[in-house]
Amino acid sequence: MAKKKYTPEEKIGFLDFNHARTPEQIELMRKITDDGVCPFCPEYFTKYHPKPILKEGAWWYVSENMSPYEGTKLHLIFVYKKHATMPSEIDPEATKELFKLIGWAEKEFQIEGGSFFMRFGKTEYAGASVDHCHVQLIVGNAKGTDAECDKLKVKLGYKKLQK
Repeated sequence: MAKKKYTPEEKIGFLDFNHARTPEQIELMRKITDDGVCPFCPEYFTKYHPKPILKEGAWWYVSENMSPYEGTKLHLIFVYKKHATMPSEIDPEATKELFKLIGWAEKEFQIEGGSFFMRFGKTEYAGASVDHCHVQLIVGNAKGTDAECDKLKVKLGYKKLQK
């Protein structure tokens, strides 16, 4: 079945349905839209996010992603506690804590390599489903460790198509 294409009008409130990856995610997003809240803000995060908070600091909380990218061994999200949509809105002290939390995850999950990136700004540029600054850390398999290994695919935005 082909994935439904959503119109720009279906970026409702804090959510962009165009970037949902699973039917379960879309169903949850509909509930959140009915409530009219940001699901990443602290007062709502545990209500809508089915995974537990693994670690919490003054500025961030860490959890497993509820819809991990296909093929990841580990997919964590680091959510900024204050509602912010741009990096310029993040307190500089919070960046120190973010890197401490990434270091914690590195040790806790024995990460030997991976990638992390921040989603911010307009969702139609960033590919985010939630309009709230958050960092994702993904870990795949090491190249050459499995005959079935292939590259992880992550949407980080959009490119202009060549005509």
